[in-house]
Amino acid sequence: MSDLQNLVKLQKIDSELQEIIDLLGDLPAKVGQLHQEELALVDEVEQGEQRLKEIDLELSKNDLLEKESQEKIEKLKNQLFLVTNNKQYDAITHETDHLKEELDKLETIELELREEKTALDETTKSKRLNLDSLRSDLHQRMGKLEKVIAQNDEQKQNLEQKRAEQIKVIPANLLSRYQRVYKARDGVAVVKLIGSACGGCGSVVPPQIATEIKAGKGIKICDVCSRFIYFDNN
Repeated sequence: MSDLQNLVKLQKIDSELQEIIDLLGDLPAKVGQLHQEELALVDEVEQGEQRLKEIDLELSKNDLLEKESQEKIEKLKNQLFLVTNNKQYDAITHETDHLKEELDKLETIELELREEKTALDETTKSKRLNLDSLRSDLHQRMGKLEKVIAQNDEQKQNLEQKRAEQIKVIPANLLSRYQRVYKARDGVAVVKLIGSACGGCGSVVPPQIATEIKAGKGIKICDVCSRFIYFDNN
């Protein structure tokens, strides 16, 4: 088998491999993206749930402080009945006013915490639902991907084995050129001569070169796209 024939065979193997890759499409990338979205949502849900626990703890502490302040205010009110001079009265009144200010601050904090809790609880619930939906979508796509891979894995392995054997019979310099053109020309490095034109880019091949291609004389390259050109008389 000539070098050109070996290149033609390699191109057919590579084209079949590419068909399998194309069959998978963007499924692997999409599954990877969904995995990342899942991890991000899980993190957000966990952070939300952690913050809800912190809010409950803060509310509990705040409630305790409010009760303590209210008890102190009640005690001071009772002490007002026992004062014997203005100085004692002013001191108790001043301390009561201070406690009332602190109580107002505590009540404001409680209100803010409860508002945050309500909003965060709704957001976290929504994210949990999104996470469930995402996981369902991910499960379906993973199932589809695994099915497609399983159906084509054996064929892909066989082709890869054939390719490994095929490149052994192609001279290194020729294989290197093939691979460069293959990458540069969207996976098509070897094309048929169609009439008197390159089957890759459609450029007209000089008559003498076309005759030599049909006669199978050596390896011919398209002057325009650099693809290898061969003649198929079948």
